[in-house]
Amino acid sequence: MSRAVPNFRIYAESLIDGEISRNVSSKSDPAVVFVVIKKLSPQFVSLMGAAGFRALVSRALALASKEVDWLGELHVGNDSSFEGMNELRAQPNPKEIADGGIVLLARLLGLLMTLIGEDLTLQLLRNFSDIELGQEN
Repeated sequence: MSRAVPNFRIYAESLIDGEISRNVSSKSDPAVVFVVIKKLSPQFVSLMGAAGFRALVSRALALASKEVDWLGELHVGNDSSFEGMNELRAQPNPKEIADGGIVLLARLLGLLMTLIGEDLTLQLLRNFSDIELGQEN
């Protein structure tokens, strides 16, 4: 289904599950991944600046769009928000939206790990969430 690297996909799913457990109303929103990315943004911006974070999100979106067609309809705004979300929420297949969101977040995490390394990335994610990351292997 997805070519996103398996560990990154696991991390992405864990972050999304954590958000859903903290905010039950997110469970019914297939676009919860965009809430997770928005909540992660302050840590990423403090590390790489607003322009760096926007570039990272834009690149992750470009990579994920090659795997998930509907992601190509989204654009990253100047404030790193996703434009085109209203149209996305009107789409009839919530599972497709949720699965595509996992691919997007996995790509974002993969790029971040490439830039700053796995240890620092996992530390940032641990600071964000109480989930256990990087404990396998």
